[in-house]
Amino acid sequence: MVMRYAAIAGLAAATFFGAINFGAGDGALVLVDAGNGGLGGNAPVWLFAVVVGAAVYSICREAAVSVPPAIEAWAGENKTWLFAGSALLVLAGFALGTGTT
Repeated sequence: MVMRYAAIAGLAAATFFGAINFGAGDGALVLVDAGNGGLGGNAPVWLFAVVVGAAVYSICREAAVSVPPAIEAWAGENKTWLFAGSALLVLAGFALGTGTT
């Protein structure tokens, strides 16, 4: 898991380096050429967007895996308060719906 975040951080650092140091005339520094004769002007922006997308996906995936067990444990410990709060919400909704406030 540490290697995944290290790879994402390395890609982000490379993207920032590219965004700062590469200009329109620095296409010769890029090793891969798609046959268009040079690097597009917005390639660092797209690379940065891919890195940000991978980081957001990784964080959301981690949250989706770790948050439900935490909520389940919390709800198990506070079941009485959850039932009491739910009952109060139902009673408040009934009181507001019938106009007996």
